[in-house]
Amino acid sequence: MLKLTKWGLAIGVLAGSGYLAYDYYRAGFHTLPDLPPGSFVMSYKNGLRAILIDVADERKSRRYFGFPRKVPFYLENTWSFCRPPNKVDERHILEILKARNWPGERLEVVCKIQVDAEEVPRGYITSVPKTE
Repeated sequence: MLKLTKWGLAIGVLAGSGYLAYDYYRAGFHTLPDLPPGSFVMSYKNGLRAILIDVADERKSRRYFGFPRKVPFYLENTWSFCRPPNKVDERHILEILKARNWPGERLEVVCKIQVDAEEVPRGYITSVPKTE
C-alpha cells in the first residue's frame, strides 16, 4: 500500500492545478468575450471556439460535434458567434450531413466571426443523441 506523504500530496495538487491552468488557456477561456443572456460556450481541440446563441443547451442528452472551416491564421483563435442556420446555410450543410449519414445527427448552429462589416464563416456544430 502506498503511503501518502505531505510532499507527495503537495506535488499532486501542484500538478493537477498546472494541468487545469493549461487546459483553461488551451481552450481559450481567458479570451472569452461577454456572453449574451442564455448563451453557452463550447471549445473544441480542433480549434473551433463557439458561443451558441438562441439554441437550447441539451448537453445532458446530446453530444455536440464542431466542424471548423479554414480561416486566415489571425482568426483561428477567435471566438465565433453561432446561431441557428438560415435557409442558404442549412441547404448547403444538410447536403454534407446527408452524405455522412450519422443516425440521429442534426444541424444545431452555424458559426461566424464578425470582421469589420463582413461575416466570416467559421464552421458549424451538429449533435447526436447520447447513448450510454
